[in-house]
Order: sequence, then structure tokens, then C-alpha cells
Amino acid sequence: ALDVAGAGDAVLRLPGATRGFVWVNGFCLGRYWSAGPQEALFVPGPVLREGANEVWVLELEGEAGAGVVLDPV
Repeated sequence: ALDVAGAGDAVLRLPGATRGFVWVNGFCLGRYWSAGPQEALFVPGPVLREGANEVWVLELEGEAGAGVVLDPV
């Protein structure tokens, strides 16, 4: 679970992750790949809830990396 103090638009980063998909509270944010060009996934504010949020990471190339980082926009 990812705890959020205030719900609003955010950017989700997965440092060290290689290639896969991410869901937040059942909403598919999309896919990521370390080859780029994007380095983060946009999380729309309505997807997040105050308090605990469920984050699922499907890493297709090994381990998911160093964790999940959520930065407000």
C-alpha cells in the first residue's frame, strides 16, 4: 500500500525497474520500460484516495527495483 496525505495529480516513478505494467487502485496507469523515452507515469488525481492506496507492479524482466516513488505535480 502507498499512503497519500492529500489526493491530487501525481507522478509515479519506479527506480531500478526494467519493463512492465502498473495499476493504482485497480486503474491501469500503463506500461513502463527503462529504454525510455518516459521516466515516470502520470497518476490522475481521481485515481488516488487519501490514506492507503493499492499499487500493483507487474515486472516482466526480473525484480521490480528499488520501490515506488510518488511525487505530487
